[in-house]
Amino acid sequence: MLTKAIILKKQNTNEYDQWVICYTEELGKLKAVAKSILKPSSVQALHLDVFNLVEFELISGRGMPIITGAQTANSYVGVKSSVIKTAVAYFFIEALDRMVLENDKDEKLWFFLVSFLGELDKDNSNSLTLLCRGQARLLDILGYFPETSSCKTCDDNLDNDSFGAFNYNLGGIVCKKCFLTGYGGILMSQNDFDLIRRRGNNEENKYYTTFSKKQRCPLSELGGVYSKSILDGMFEYISGGKFYSLELLNMVR
Repeated sequence: MLTKAIILKKQNTNEYDQWVICYTEELGKLKAVAKSILKPSSVQALHLDVFNLVEFELISGRGMPIITGAQTANSYVGVKSSVIKTAVAYFFIEALDRMVLENDKDEKLWFFLVSFLGELDKDNSNSLTLLCRGQARLLDILGYFPETSSCKTCDDNLDNDSFGAFNYNLGGIVCKKCFLTGYGGILMSQNDFDLIRRRGNNEENKYYTTFSKKQRCPLSELGGVYSKSILDGMFEYISGGKFYSLELLNMVR
């Protein structure tokens, strides 16, 4: 099978081989083996770099598919040349690795990943804003976006005057009244509430429509330090652990 893929992760195996975890256009997330890639004479080594958009052929192997004839379609040099862009890209690589099952094709997810890396590659000013927009869209695609129309405990309607906190255990927002009467959660800012109640529109060919390009990302940067947003917390809650890419973002900021 000939397919395109984004390289997510690699791991050495045997003396010269590597396992390659990638997200493919045809099969979704896939684990395959790249034979002899660690040999100095390997031609595929440069093509199968993390973040690369590549085209290759898969042939049957004993335990898993074998990658042959890999060719780079886009190496996203702009992402790799910036520490902040690299950290942002690693977040989505980590999210797909931890939250997406293998061999589950999703055209929207494929288009999102390729489009996001393409825009991040060209962007020179607002990488953290792109991070938030991408996080919101990815949650929507994966089906984890929280219900924002009503309180998860009392079922009252939520608006700008009544929202209170995001409760991880309930998987949604509790109003101010319920928060003050004992239901816990992470207090939300107006920007947080505005962001998560905006879902992507129905246009199939756009991945970044969760909020206007002119809006600021609801992140606080005090003294040059990156502060986690409510969206960061949602990903860590859903996946059941810390994201190392978010720690990297904190370090580079």
